[in-house]
Amino acid sequence: MKKYKILLVIADGLGDRQVKQLGNKTPLEAADKPNIKELLKSSFVGLMDPIAPGIVAGSDTSHLAIFGLDPHIYYRGRGALEALGAGGEVYQGDVAFRGNFATVDQELNVTDRRAGRTIDEGNELVKELNSRIERIKGVKVRFYKGTEHRVAVVLSGSGLSDKISDTDPHEVGKKVLDSKPLDSSIEAKRTSEIVNELTKKIYEVLSASEYNKKRIEKGLPPANIVLLRGASTYLELPKIHDYAHLSAAAVSATALIKGVCKAIGMHVYTPEGATGGLDTNYDAKAEKTAQLLKEDKYNFVFLHIKATDAASHDGKAEEKVKAIEKIDRAIGKILDIAGSEYVILFTGDHATPVELKEHSGDPVPVLLYVPENIISDNLLDFNEREARKGSLRIRGLDVINLLLSYSNRASKYGA
Repeated sequence: MKKYKILLVIADGLGDRQVKQLGNKTPLEAADKPNIKELLKSSFVGLMDPIAPGIVAGSDTSHLAIFGLDPHIYYRGRGALEALGAGGEVYQGDVAFRGNFATVDQELNVTDRRAGRTIDEGNELVKELNSRIERIKGVKVRFYKGTEHRVAVVLSGSGLSDKISDTDPHEVGKKVLDSKPLDSSIEAKRTSEIVNELTKKIYEVLSASEYNKKRIEKGLPPANIVLLRGASTYLELPKIHDYAHLSAAAVSATALIKGVCKAIGMHVYTPEGATGGLDTNYDAKAEKTAQLLKEDKYNFVFLHIKATDAASHDGKAEEKVKAIEKIDRAIGKILDIAGSEYVILFTGDHATPVELKEHSGDPVPVLLYVPENIISDNLLDFNEREARKGSLRIRGLDVINLLLSYSNRASKYGA
C-alpha cells in the first residue's frame, strides 16, 4: 500500500462572512481559484471548527489543535510561543510576553496599537532596547523582533509568575495599563511590579530613539512603547514525530506559528522575502515548500500564509481576495514543481471576517485532496457557502487523523 506524503496549507484567518463591498460574496467566493478548483475533482470538502462550535479560536490554540494537540491540555499562553518563534531562548521558569510596538502620547494614551503596522526600523529598535535594558530588579530582560509590529519579551530569573494582567488596553484612546497580579502570590506581585517598571523604561528608551525621531519627520507614528500581553511560562510540548510518526517541516514567516512548529519538533524555514504580511513573497514560499516535499527526509510539509488574516484585521476585502488568488497560484506552483501525488489539506486556522476585523467563532471551509480511490464530493467551487454541501464536518483535532488515514500512515486502533 503506497504511503503518500502530506501537504498542509493554512491561510490564516481564511474564513469569512458575506461582504457588502463584494456584492454579498465572501472573499473566497469572489476570488479566482483555478488550482484549488482543480483539486476539487478528487477532494472531500466541508467545514471545520478549529476548537469547537462557536469557540473564537486564536492562531496559537487553533494550530495546536490542527497539529493534534488539545489546547485545553497543552496551551499555556501565547508569549512563550511567540518568543520561541522570534528566535528567542526560552527556558523552564522564564515568563514570556507577546507585545506590540505601539504609539502613545505623553500621557501614555494609546493612539495607534500597531504604530502603523509596518516598522522598518523594528530590528534597530529591538537592539536599542536590548542594549539599554538588561535587567529590572535583578531579572534579565530580552527583546526579540517578531513579524511587522510584533515584539516578544522574555523575563528570566527566580520568583517569577505568569499570573499577571496585560499592559495592553486593547483599544485606541485608552491609557497603557498597569499590570496587576492575578493571584495572591508574592511571585505574581513581584512580576507585575517588574513589568510596570519595564514599561516605563521602554517608553523612555524608545521616545529618545533617533529612529523614532526620523519616523516622526517622515509623518509616521513613532513606535514609542511596547504593549505587553499573554504572559506565559514555557511548557515542553509532545513532538509530532513521536505522537504522529511524521517527519515534519514548516514554511512560515510568522513568529507565533514558527514558535508552535518549533515547539512540536518541526524544522522551520523562512524563505527570503517571506514577511508574514500582505507583501510576502508567495513564490519563494511555494518554491521552498516544493523543495521540502521532494526531500526524502520529510513526509509532512506545512505551509502557513498570514496575508489573509492581515487583510481581514485591517478590513480590506479586496486585499483578502487578492491574497487568496495569490495563495491559489502558490499552490499551483507547488504542484507544478513537485507534482500532485500528495495528500493535501487546505483550510484556515479560524475565521476573521473583514467587516468584523477580528476572529470569530464561525466554522472555516476545509478541502482534503486525495490522489486516488476516493468518492469525491463533486463540488465546483471552494468557499463557505459551497462547503456546507460537502461531506466533512470536523474539528481541528480531527485533521491529523484524517491526514494519516488518507496518506495510508495511520495505525489500527484496537486488534
